[in-house]
Amino acid sequence: MTRPDPAWDALKQDPQAAQILKDPKGLQALLSSPETQKLMTLLNQSAGDGLQAAAQAAAKGKPDALMGLLNQVMGSPEGAQAVEGLKKKTGN
Repeated sequence: MTRPDPAWDALKQDPQAAQILKDPKGLQALLSSPETQKLMTLLNQSAGDGLQAAAQAAAKGKPDALMGLLNQVMGSPEGAQAVEGLKKKTGN
């Protein structure tokens, strides 16, 4: 039997995230969008090997490192532009 994942449960509780998760084709389109790809590239450039560790820590309920990386990337012009593009795609 698998253990509950608190991060997954929290995502399902968020109305916007739940709506995205209910649409597999939309989720796939969002994940493969140029904006998402740009954010991933910027995160990898910014954090290198630290990105995976930060994501794993966030999945275990400790999002501070990942949020710090996101804030750093979003503070750059390229990151801010990618986030704005994602917001438009998700209707936020």
